Amino acid sequence: MRANLGTKIKQSNTLCKKFKFALDKCVERPKIGAIKVIQLNNYILTILQLAECKQELSRALDEQRYIFETEIERLNRSNQIQCATLDSKLAEAEKTVEELIRDKKILEATLSKDTNEKELSKEISSLNTALEMKSTEIRTLRHLNAKLQLKVDDIPAKEIDISKLKHRVHEMKNLIDQKNITEKILRAKFEELQRSARNEAVVSESVRKENDLLRYKIEEMESSTSEGEPSKINHTIKYGTPVTSHLRATRLYRSERRPGTSTSDQSTINSDLMTRSLVSLYQEQGRNRCTRENIDTIYTPEGTFIAKNDGCTERLLFDDAHDADDEGTPRL
Repeated sequence: MRANLGTKIKQSNTLCKKFKFALDKCVERPKIGAIKVIQLNNYILTILQLAECKQELSRALDEQRYIFETEIERLNRSNQIQCATLDSKLAEAEKTVEELIRDKKILEATLSKDTNEKELSKEISSLNTALEMKSTEIRTLRHLNAKLQLKVDDIPAKEIDISKLKHRVHEMKNLIDQKNITEKILRAKFEELQRSARNEAVVSESVRKENDLLRYKIEEMESSTSEGEPSKINHTIKYGTPVTSHLRATRLYRSERRPGTSTSDQSTINSDLMTRSLVSLYQEQGRNRCTRENIDTIYTPEGTFIAKNDGCTERLLFDDAHDADDEGTPRL
């Protein structure tokens, strides 16, 4: 029974070490994949097995304690009975010895007066034999009494073992309580990680869709602008919108794509602003398509001018050496 108890305690210690190792890994890695979730579930099953092992250990310790207590009570009762029996036998033997001694003295006193010496000598020899038998029985009883006394001396050692086992049971209960607390903490962390993973998946999906939309709009805008620079200039002057608005929108998109420390909310706001600017640009292009053929472009060393239907001209671009947008930055 003790060997089985030691084996179960070793198994529980091994399971505790595995659980601690799993806890360290979970703390080191804030994101958990599907495989890690399965492993964590396996470790939770291990904790349940540990609880079952604790119950088995408790039952085994209760059985062992009950066996030890029953054995001690039985030994105490048998020892008391045997001691009382031996004491009574010893008292009776001592009384018998005293009586035999008195009888011997009486017989020895009468032996000198008796004329039949042969019969008296035989009777004395028989009494001596009886005395020797009683002496041998007394020695045997004393030997048995000494053995029982040794067994009684072993009882404190058994009580010490029982106290040690009780202390061990208390330690195991404390260990199981700690494991339960750790299991609750891990379960809460696991749920928190699942929630954060779902939130990150939703945010990443929305960001991916926004990026795909912006990429599609930028590609469509670049393809529309590749048809010719004069058409873009005409559209800009007709409605009083600078040609460089497209370039500024492109630079705004590129600046938004630079790595930074902004949060997901800021990126969502910036993407909404970019979407509105692109929509306004598409509206301007749609309005200007109908008047593209009614505008004349004049190229001079001072710059590029456009003649509208009303006869007035407006300057469109700077000269080539100083080609810049409205903000003073060179054109891309």
